[in-house]
Amino acid sequence: MDIPFIHSEIAKKLANFKLPRYDEIVSYPVAMRQLIAILENYLNIFKDPFEEEKPLTPFMINSYVRKKVIEPPEGKDYNKKHIMFLIVIGILKQVLSISDIGKILKMAINQYPPETAYNYFCNEVEGVLNATFATRSSFKNSPKVITPLNESVHSAVIAFANKIYVKQYLYFTEQVCV
Repeated sequence: MDIPFIHSEIAKKLANFKLPRYDEIVSYPVAMRQLIAILENYLNIFKDPFEEEKPLTPFMINSYVRKKVIEPPEGKDYNKKHIMFLIVIGILKQVLSISDIGKILKMAINQYPPETAYNYFCNEVEGVLNATFATRSSFKNSPKVITPLNESVHSAVIAFANKIYVKQYLYFTEQVCV
């Protein structure tokens, strides 16, 4: 491997990725076909390169409505709030269940206006992507020599630890707030 991954084009794109802020999301109603195109535009960069599945499909979106994770469309039209929530879902569904994502969304909108919670989420995503793909913060047991194997293991373990943290935090919150 001539170029370390950290210097690859995809790593650079991810390090500098920007999500649309609330004010930048279309403010007019959109049909499902338009909704899918908008979401693909924002989320395709996160697509698993080993799979052909789209980030979100009409079937998935209808399922999120049935499960009451997002509000039903008005007629057949989706609005800015739908787009905002579906961007969050499209990112988080890669590491969390839809049930856990629903809990996080409810917690966020119970504490803040949706646009504030969404913009905060955008800032967090961008900051963590930059730290992950540009700076690669070192941890206590970081190896002296960086290899594709130890970088992959390191990242997988961080993902594992963070997923466990979220699950335990949601459980703790449910227990304390009961």
